[in-house]
Amino acid sequence: MTIAKGKKSARLTIVSAIVLLLAACGSQAEPPTRGGGAQPQASGASHAGGTGGAQQPQTDAGASSEAGGTQSTGQEAKDTGATIYLYGNDFVDFIAPKFTEATGFKMEAVHYGGGEALAKIEAEQGNPQWDILMMDGHGSVRNLADRDFLLTGWKPDNLAKLSEQGKGYVPADLSYFPIGIHAAALIAYNTDKVSADKAPRTWEQFFAYDGPVGHADPAVAAPAYPLVSAFFERWGVPKAQELYTQRFKDGLRVYPKNGPVGKALLSGEIHVAALQEHNAYELKLAGEPVEVVWPEEGAPGSLRIVAISKQTKNPAAAKAFVEFMLKPETQQMLTALDSTDSFFTPLAEGVSARSEREPNGTFLLPTAEWAAEHEADIKTWFADQNIQ
Repeated sequence: MTIAKGKKSARLTIVSAIVLLLAACGSQAEPPTRGGGAQPQASGASHAGGTGGAQQPQTDAGASSEAGGTQSTGQEAKDTGATIYLYGNDFVDFIAPKFTEATGFKMEAVHYGGGEALAKIEAEQGNPQWDILMMDGHGSVRNLADRDFLLTGWKPDNLAKLSEQGKGYVPADLSYFPIGIHAAALIAYNTDKVSADKAPRTWEQFFAYDGPVGHADPAVAAPAYPLVSAFFERWGVPKAQELYTQRFKDGLRVYPKNGPVGKALLSGEIHVAALQEHNAYELKLAGEPVEVVWPEEGAPGSLRIVAISKQTKNPAAAKAFVEFMLKPETQQMLTALDSTDSFFTPLAEGVSARSEREPNGTFLLPTAEWAAEHEADIKTWFADQNIQ
């Protein structure tokens, strides 16, 4: 399934174009256009720092080293005073004003689904509007690094504050930095439709379940490609294609994102779902007729990362944000949120996860290189099956 770099890039561009078309009717997030003329506000974004000239960044503890370091070109990071734009999904609207409050750097957060963010980055190649990407899916971000979208070769000071698990996810070229990992999917079932003794307990049983099942679209939802790629890597491409082909015949329903998957599970449209961790626990903790199974063989892992655009307009601010996200205090703040979005494994040393989660859950996580190499083929193959 290995394909040439140029061909892979072209196929990813096609997939991204399809995602943009699908999202065009429903997406409200549009970043301001850099350059002359009036700049529309990013819909749904965190508007931090105002518009009246360059705000002087603070130089309190942590901020001074955060703006330091060098780019891969060897040039020193400079504060240009420019507002930086954060593309991503979970936490972006919350974290942008917190970052500005802590450091003084101006930031706009533009909330996209994972597939939408990747599609926008592809579409903006000639004039990038983004500075920082924070999303799930190390394979997709590895693809961006391989095609020279990302700043590389800079080592944040706070990288030393990662746990041993976290350090193990850091790529050699320092093109992105891990901040957390959660289950891209757990097995969730509707207890009004499925008894506990009939519920799938393994992923093989999920694929063999005699009834309708569903999960999110790997081309649209950020955690869904990590979900699908984990199965393809674990079982091998031929067997995974065979299992999915049969599952489509038996009743596999694919939804754009995990929210609609959860709604379909509650309505009984599907009986069992491969549902992202925080969506699954949200339903269960709300008292809905949903039970959650963390399979013993592991749950597909969704690694949340932060990366800097190679063409960022304010390297000092972008690097300060990476340092901010690697801080244990920042990650502890996120795990303490009164929301199931906080259900993830923090990767900074000494930060505790939510007690309501499965304490011994393990993850199925392909290497970034494997997930990147197979991304275009898997997404294209999956899309072809879904429309048959």
